[in-house]
Amino acid sequence: MKDLKTCREEIDAIDKEIIALFEKRMHAAKDVITYKLAHDMQIFQKDREKEVIQKNVDRLEDKSLESYAKTFVQDTMNLSKSYQSTFIPLKKYEATEIKENFKVGYQGVPGSFSNQAMKSWFGDIEGINYPHFEDVYQALEKGEIDYGVLPLENSSTGAINDNYDLLTQYGFYIVGEQSITIDQNLLGIKGATLEDIKDVYSHVQGLKQTSEFLNAHHIEGHEYLNTAAAAKCISEAQDKHIGAIASSEAAKLYNLDIIAKAIQNDQSNHTRFIIIARQYEIRPSANRISMVFTVNHEVGALYEVMRVVKEHNINMARIESRPLPLSPWEYYFYLDIDGNLNQDHVQRALQEIKTYTNTFRMIGNYERKES
Repeated sequence: MKDLKTCREEIDAIDKEIIALFEKRMHAAKDVITYKLAHDMQIFQKDREKEVIQKNVDRLEDKSLESYAKTFVQDTMNLSKSYQSTFIPLKKYEATEIKENFKVGYQGVPGSFSNQAMKSWFGDIEGINYPHFEDVYQALEKGEIDYGVLPLENSSTGAINDNYDLLTQYGFYIVGEQSITIDQNLLGIKGATLEDIKDVYSHVQGLKQTSEFLNAHHIEGHEYLNTAAAAKCISEAQDKHIGAIASSEAAKLYNLDIIAKAIQNDQSNHTRFIIIARQYEIRPSANRISMVFTVNHEVGALYEVMRVVKEHNINMARIESRPLPLSPWEYYFYLDIDGNLNQDHVQRALQEIKTYTNTFRMIGNYERKES
């Protein structure tokens, strides 16, 4: 058996060789990226990575080290990709002005939270309302509107998955975000009391956000297209036994009483609305970046993306997964990070992230507002 001192001396000698070879390899990697950039070639090729890993694993004499060798070669290539990404020229993104004489669409009716978010972002304008989420996307696709306002996430009930899926399906871009406080109120016709109300109507999110109040008072919830549309419906029905969960604005608009105020489970209840457009837009005040990507269905694939975000000292605001159509148990990922595309470290990070993804699409770099 070798003594510890001898073992350490051997390792030191091997490390010296490894570092010398590592330096050579990184210089060769630089030559590769320089050539590819000069000849407008695809920068990163996943098939080549697999080939390099397998070729090196096949060279092993001690096959019990195969899994370690795979990790060693993969990590070495990851370092090479990170280094190569520093040689990709940075872009300068020019500021985009908002369209003139624009039209804005939203899901719901006047008095809805989507309508409130629209006014918070664009000012006191008259938008065009649509019954369903997808109607807004279709109107944008047809050119009937220039911007759409849609809810994407609630602080207490989570993601609104339909809009994540539709955003990818239609290929539109996020150009703004408006977060608003959501106060859900129990509304009824004039003179109705809490004891009168047996059934309430609201959007599914409104019902989820007020479930504790409804259960405590034994009130049956029923899904409706929109909170404000539910308020309009019970106003027309004039039945004191049915109510709606909606905003105070909807109560004024449809001449209803607020029977119980702010009945949401979470008193800090907020909903995040996105402003979408057909074209990419960026402004100097942009402070949030959204992207969607897929990765290999294998151990550690998503970790590599998260590692890049961390190593570039970027705050990850949110990650959301959605099923990949026709690929059971595989997913595409929505990732939100803080930053502006004209920041060098952000561009470097995004270049590197692309090397670990199968598909990648920038959804937007936009300003976040709260009201």
